[in-house]
Amino acid sequence: MLGITALLIIESIIELSAIASADTGIRKLSLYKDLSFLVVAAMIIYFSVGFYKKIHLTNELNYQQLFNGSPLPMYVMTKGTLKFLAVNEAMVKLYGFTESEFLRMNAFDIRPREERNRIKVFLDEFGELTNESGRWLHQKKNGDCFYVQITFHYVPLIGEGAYLVMITDIDKSINDEKRINDLLNLYETVNKATNDVIWDYNILTDELTWMPGYFEIFGYSGESTQNSFWAMQKIHPDDRKYVQEAFKSLLADKRKEWSAEYRYICADGSVKYIRDRGYVIFNVAGEPARMIGAMQDIDKQKRFEQQLLSQNEQLKEIAWINSHQVRRPLSNILGLINLIRDSSVQEDDVRQLIALLAVSSKELDDAVILINRQTMEGEG
Repeated sequence: MLGITALLIIESIIELSAIASADTGIRKLSLYKDLSFLVVAAMIIYFSVGFYKKIHLTNELNYQQLFNGSPLPMYVMTKGTLKFLAVNEAMVKLYGFTESEFLRMNAFDIRPREERNRIKVFLDEFGELTNESGRWLHQKKNGDCFYVQITFHYVPLIGEGAYLVMITDIDKSINDEKRINDLLNLYETVNKATNDVIWDYNILTDELTWMPGYFEIFGYSGESTQNSFWAMQKIHPDDRKYVQEAFKSLLADKRKEWSAEYRYICADGSVKYIRDRGYVIFNVAGEPARMIGAMQDIDKQKRFEQQLLSQNEQLKEIAWINSHQVRRPLSNILGLINLIRDSSVQEDDVRQLIALLAVSSKELDDAVILINRQTMEGEG
């Protein structure tokens, strides 16, 4: 816009000069006009090219900073040979190779041998059609293999073409899934010999799935179990709030293991004591996403414990009776026997002592009968 304005001003000055001049100077003025136009046009082109270079250099520096500073491992490789053209610091840190080592390598060198043909086939077929390539097995400098998720973009402006590749380390998530699947298979096997009930809870969608055994142990049909996990409607009302708060704390603190004991209401209205244990699975972002657990029916064990506690109280009461009601008449009897044995005691006194001995013996017998009765009630 500035250049066009300058040209118009020059043209106006020349035209005014032409009016004031003789006809013989028209050719010189026309030549002067053409030269001025070329000079201004050259200046416009010069400054435009400089401005474009400055913008291009700024954008290039910005992209370079984004590439090097990205927390995700990134690299650029050629389309044909898959040779590394550039790697960022996160790539060096994850794989263990130096930048100079990477620049002498290609994409095959960070994959175990059995995976190398797969990447070539994939790029030949889908390289310019998709940006997602799914899960891959990669290999570090020390030989350790791990799973990654790859996102890549085709860059046609570099030589024969290149790919900008971004890496997400998903090895922990994959191993967690494998471990959980192994545990589920193990739990299903164990479930056939125990009263454990396996459950699978999707924290993100609030979906709870029961494994075989739940309906047989607690008597519910599939239709009657559809409710929010957080409602915990089948947990005894006196235990429900405690379990809800404990579960919220588990997720808030991002702990891995869960354990609780509570009473569970069966379909027929009866109540069973449950020991509930679980393991939390976290997603790539480090947030709780899934939980696998096992409910164990400990009702018989719990009621047996309560029975033992009750019997213990009865034993304490029996011990008290033994220490007071038994020992008192027994002490009397022992004392009376010693008196009777005394040779200086008169016959009338002996008769009186025998009468007292009979009374103490009756008290002892009553105490023994009471102990037997309480013992029988405790066993019942």
